[in-house]
Amino acid sequence: MIYLNSSNLKDAKFLLYTHNIHTKNGYNISTNVVKFKDHIKWYRKKLKSKNSKIYIGYKNKAKFGYVRFDRIKNKLFKVSIGNHPKFYGKKLGTKMLNLAIKKFVKSYKPKRIISCVKKFNIRSQKCFLNNGFRNIKKFSKKELDIDNKINSKNLKIYEYKVK
Repeated sequence: MIYLNSSNLKDAKFLLYTHNIHTKNGYNISTNVVKFKDHIKWYRKKLKSKNSKIYIGYKNKAKFGYVRFDRIKNKLFKVSIGNHPKFYGKKLGTKMLNLAIKKFVKSYKPKRIISCVKKFNIRSQKCFLNNGFRNIKKFSKKELDIDNKINSKNLKIYEYKVK
C-alpha cells in the first residue's frame, strides 16, 4: 500500500540523504552536496513556510520518496520529487506524485505546477508525463525561478494545468 504523510522534522535525514544521492548521481539541478547543518536550517524554514509543502511517500511503512511543492508566485508552483535508490524502477514515483498532486491541489488551489527535469533523466520525464504534465518548449528562467547559473539547455520543463 502506498500513502503520503506531510513531512516533519523527523524526516530531515531521509530528505538530506535522498537529495545528496540524487545530486551525486547528477539528477538534481543543483550540483552541491548539502551538509546536515545547512540542510536542517533550510528544512526548518520550509516546514514553517506557507509557500512550501513536502510530502513523504511510504510503501507499507517504509519511506521511499518525497514530493516538494514551492510557490513561485500567486498560483504557480514548482514541484520536485525524489525516490530513495532502493526503490528505483518500481513506478512508485509516478504513484506518489499522483497522490501528492491530488492532496496539494485540494489545499493550495494552484493553477499551474511546473517541474524542471534534466534531459537525460528519462524515468523522471515519464513520471511527469504519466501524471498529466506536458513538455513546454518556451519558458523564462525568471518566471520559473531557475538560477541563471543553471544551463537550461540541459533541462526539460514540464507543466501541469489544474482543471
